[in-house]
Amino acid sequence: MNRKNITTLCTAVLLALSGCNNPSEEQKNITALVTMMHELGQTEVPSRPKKVFVYDMGTLESLQELGIPIAGIPKDFVPPHLLKYKDDLEVADVGSILQPDLEKVSSLNPDLIIISALHANDYKQLSSIAPTVSLGVDNNNYKQSVFNNLNQIGEIFDIKEKTDQKISTLEKEIENATKIITAQQKKIMILLYNAGTYSAFGSKSRYGFVFTELKSEPADENKETDIHGTVVSSEYISKVNPDVLYIIDRNAIMPNYKFNKNEIENVLVKQTNAYKNRDIYYLDPNIWYLSGGGIFSMKHMIDDILQGYK
Repeated sequence: MNRKNITTLCTAVLLALSGCNNPSEEQKNITALVTMMHELGQTEVPSRPKKVFVYDMGTLESLQELGIPIAGIPKDFVPPHLLKYKDDLEVADVGSILQPDLEKVSSLNPDLIIISALHANDYKQLSSIAPTVSLGVDNNNYKQSVFNNLNQIGEIFDIKEKTDQKISTLEKEIENATKIITAQQKKIMILLYNAGTYSAFGSKSRYGFVFTELKSEPADENKETDIHGTVVSSEYISKVNPDVLYIIDRNAIMPNYKFNKNEIENVLVKQTNAYKNRDIYYLDPNIWYLSGGGIFSMKHMIDDILQGYK
């Protein structure tokens, strides 16, 4: 073998060895792991996972906004703004919003499963199938928990620049809304209406964000209410007399539901300043009840509340 051939052979060997020591970007993506701390524990998650199953609608919203492909969701209750996943045959139906189909999930071998506290009882079993993280929201610290979840998503999918930008935009929208709200002396009330029953929500409820972050003033300052709201009567609503009334009609998510405004705005409700000044606003239950905790719903919640301050 002449000197030229020996040199060529050595160069090829060195290049091969160099390739072994410097894996391709594709190889890095397969082997890299990200450690995620979440409300149910600590999970080693593959960086940039490809096959992602999502049980939390708020997280699904954010992933849609960020352009992250989804491989599986529960398809029994899907808000209209997320219907593209329900109609997509390439997206697997992996159980119900309350109960994952563990057998089906196992057979499909996901790279990552995202849940919320609603699925805490299934966490162990899901974790035995694939890396599982919980990205629900903390109602006592709604804004920060949404931002924390976005930060987690940014780390998992290596898109921190995108998620940082989304957080910055939401921060500015909240800041601008707060200025508008605090400049007006209006007392508000948020009600969930369900088949003849009203539930009021205050600063400690699932809608506490409106009072703690947007700084809206509750019509009854002494009533913080439970996380799921407190049942109140029409007499109570009339007595408290809100200037602005926001109503979430839970029944509206049911098929073939016929809206009856007079049933909700009864004689006593009509005695409030909100009714007299035409400051009653119906909020979309698909966002306020079914979803929440994502980029899309947070923006809409801010816009919805601002309706009462125009």
